[in-house]
Amino acid sequence: MSKFQELLSMARHQAEPVKLLLLFTKANVESSVNDVNKGVIEPVMCVDKLPSELTDYTALCHEADNINQAWDLLFVTSIGANTEVSLIESSMKAMIKDVQSGKNTALYVVLDREDNLVEMVGS
Repeated sequence: MSKFQELLSMARHQAEPVKLLLLFTKANVESSVNDVNKGVIEPVMCVDKLPSELTDYTALCHEADNINQAWDLLFVTSIGANTEVSLIESSMKAMIKDVQSGKNTALYVVLDREDNLVEMVGS
C-alpha cells in the first residue's frame, strides 16, 4: 500500500471527520553530503480536501500538475472538517511559515512525487 493511501485510510477512519491540508512545495537543493540534501523549500500551492474528495496519490498528483507542475514535495496535516474557514486559512499560513523557516516540519507528513516519505531535518 502506498504511504499516501495509508494516510488517507487513517483520515477516513478518525472518530471526528477531518480535512487534509496539502501544501505542494519546490525543493531547491543547494548541496548534498552523505545522502543529506541541504537547500530551501518554497511553497508552490496549497489546498484543503476532505478524504472523500481524494482517491489516490496518482490522481492527486495529476490534479496538482494540471495547476502547476513545479513541485517536488507534498506536506500534509489534518484539521477538523467542521473547522471555520478562517481557522483553516490561518493553519495553512502557519504551515507555509513552518516550511519556509524550516521549523516544526516534524508536524507534517512529507511525501515526494513517488509517494516516498521524506524526513525533514532542520539546520
